[in-house]
Amino acid sequence: MRILVLVITLLGAQFLFADDHNFVVGACKPGLKSFSTIQAAVSSVPPGSTVLVCPGIYPEQVTISQSLTLQGVADSNMDEAIITIPGGGAVANVTSIFSETVAAQLLVQTTGVVNISNITTDGTGGDSGCTNWLAGIFYSSGSSGNLTRVRTRNQIDTNCGVGIWAENGGTSREFLNLQSSSVHDADLAGLFVATAGTSVLNLEARDNYVSSNNSVQGFDAVVEGITGDVTDNDLGPALVGVFELTLGMNIAANGIVGDGIGVLLLGPANVQSNDILNSDVGVSIGSTGTNVQSNHVTLSSVSAIDLSCINANVSHNTINDAVVGLGDVPAGFNGNNNIANTTTVSTGCPAMASVMSPMLQAAPLSSAPASGQPFLQWRTPANPNGVRPR
Repeated sequence: MRILVLVITLLGAQFLFADDHNFVVGACKPGLKSFSTIQAAVSSVPPGSTVLVCPGIYPEQVTISQSLTLQGVADSNMDEAIITIPGGGAVANVTSIFSETVAAQLLVQTTGVVNISNITTDGTGGDSGCTNWLAGIFYSSGSSGNLTRVRTRNQIDTNCGVGIWAENGGTSREFLNLQSSSVHDADLAGLFVATAGTSVLNLEARDNYVSSNNSVQGFDAVVEGITGDVTDNDLGPALVGVFELTLGMNIAANGIVGDGIGVLLLGPANVQSNDILNSDVGVSIGSTGTNVQSNHVTLSSVSAIDLSCINANVSHNTINDAVVGLGDVPAGFNGNNNIANTTTVSTGCPAMASVMSPMLQAAPLSSAPASGQPFLQWRTPANPNGVRPR
């Protein structure tokens, strides 16, 4: 009998210990310590805790300053934990490494790791006229984390809205893993991940839906100065699907639909096995050291793959239904590609190649910037003072 009592006591202690680092926002988990707001919870729990968020609407801006897990949970046949704009409007709570003041709905500002899952940020009503930028989820410099099954939507702020924003301007090596998430209806960029100087930030984005839904000024994903993989995602529509100014990203097996430019490369990258449909330009190459292989590019109104007079490895791509299959091909190019139903198979380089692709100058995109304007002057979160595309 005494042994049985001891066993029961030990088991009870284990269950109590198991709940020592689990907390809840709302009343859906009666056995856990409860908070009425997400901010109160993440500010009060010990580091390494798990904060469960009951279904409901939470009109607040949340700042997480320690390592923890934030997770929405289902209850009573409901499964939406939605962070919305507070009644007084969204206020700036962080300054980016590019000097923008940003009103982040969910701000991660710690040197640790913060994991977020099954949480929605809805930016409806957060438009400040671009006085401050608006971000659904913001990982500030020095922060890392895993985002799984999150949703950001309606970050509309006079073309200063970003769904998910992650950056690093520090000396530590940081990471962001984004998986199985839905990012849509931001009016500038769905996903923006960037570094400054020699900082390191690795992005792994897999199995997500990302779309700015802004075919005139929007970017599905902007990646600058980072490493990693963008794989198995569905992107578009926007001005640009993936805008890459970086160190050698792998952009593979994505579905990219309805963009002005499917993949715009201003740095070296590996672009492989993507399906790019209904774009003005499927892939635009702007750097040596680029590999574009085994992609399917269909229905391009300007060119399927524009080499911009750069010697790149462009081979084994399947191109169908394009005005030009390969544009601005340099002398000596010998890539083997399968091209069909295309008005002009390839065009050569003019005597003098410009910074911007001659093809795009000769036949501007329906949503392109002013004629002759370099891509680097397009307005992005890393280039807030650039000239907006029009």
